[in-house]
Amino acid sequence: MFPLEAEQKIVEIQGIKIGGQIGENPIFMIGSIFYKAKTKKVLKDPRTGDIDKAASESLISQQEEISELTGLPCGYDTGGGAETPEALWKLIEYVASQTKNPILLGGANPDLRVPTCKMISDAGLSAQVIYNSIEPHAKEEELVAIKDANIKCAILLAFDSRYIWPKNKMELIQGKNDKEGLMKKAERAGLSNVLIDTATLDVPSLAINARTIYMIKDQLGFPAGCGAHNALHTWSKLAEFTGREPSVKPISNVMVNSSVQMMGADFILYGPIPRANSIFPMMAMNQSILTYNAMRLNKFRNVNRNSPLFKIF
Repeated sequence: MFPLEAEQKIVEIQGIKIGGQIGENPIFMIGSIFYKAKTKKVLKDPRTGDIDKAASESLISQQEEISELTGLPCGYDTGGGAETPEALWKLIEYVASQTKNPILLGGANPDLRVPTCKMISDAGLSAQVIYNSIEPHAKEEELVAIKDANIKCAILLAFDSRYIWPKNKMELIQGKNDKEGLMKKAERAGLSNVLIDTATLDVPSLAINARTIYMIKDQLGFPAGCGAHNALHTWSKLAEFTGREPSVKPISNVMVNSSVQMMGADFILYGPIPRANSIFPMMAMNQSILTYNAMRLNKFRNVNRNSPLFKIF
């Protein structure tokens, strides 16, 4: 992997550095804690935000421990199945009481996220939160709510069904003619730090994600990534292969995330936290290769010394 052309913008939140030249900082791993599941439901009531606290504490401990062991920083996606702003706030509040790591303010739509912004601000948690996400069709109300809450970091989602190819996604980000881009929306929301999500479709088109991530970093310098694991939900024949060999399922999750990591992804949403123990060591191995390349071949002197290369070998 060769040096990127653009000056790289590094986002720092809660002491975690995200972005930079490929291999400079370790990839930021975001796990889902209140995910929907047929069994072992962590979120008991999606309308009130009642949770299984013992299970929640166990999941947080699991991710924090493997993060420390591997040298890959972690954060928490709390959106899950919350169906009301009150439930979403309750989930964020709980996770914030258990960890200092970044927390994604998710939620299925702005009707959930916008009211939660004020609750986060009133509780003094704005600096710990990453708003997820600002979309191309985000309305003024949403941008104002983010700004008023003094939230300074957000994920920009480069998705529009008419803008699929890498060059199209770059237009979504930068804007074109009279069409406002995501960067301008971020500016109006008062954001000083942004992460760009290239929006996952299916497994084959992860090629688009990987190429777009590289283009964003090489041309604009912003941290970029995606939720590559979502592609697996569209692979109908995966069940056929896991029926023959159950280990195919965790291996496939590692592989889809590796495909974008090796093209420079700065963050990934890797799915439910129970997958952490299988994916963190493998992503740490990949990261070590990238860091070694940055140090020895690209001659970068300022690589992050908390990276996996200095922990797992």
